[in-house]
Amino acid sequence: DSPLDEDCDCYCCTHFSRAYLHHLAKRKEMLGATLASLHNIRFYERLMCGLREALIEDRYDDFARELSSGYTEGE
Repeated sequence: DSPLDEDCDCYCCTHFSRAYLHHLAKRKEMLGATLASLHNIRFYERLMCGLREALIEDRYDDFARELSSGYTEGE
C-alpha cells in the first residue's frame, strides 16, 4: 500500500501504490509507463531545484556529498 517514494509529492506517489504500479508494469499497461515517467520527471525537477539552491548558497560540495551518500547507503 506504500507509494513508490515516501518523500515524493508527484501525482504517481500521492495517488497510487507500489503494488498497483507493479501490476501495471507486469501487465505492460501504458498507464504504468506514464506514471513512472511523471515520477521520474518530478524526481529530476526536485534534484535540479536542490542543485540550483546549493549553487546559489555556495554549498555545492555538501549537496553533492549528501546526494552521493544517499545512493551508497541505499536511500
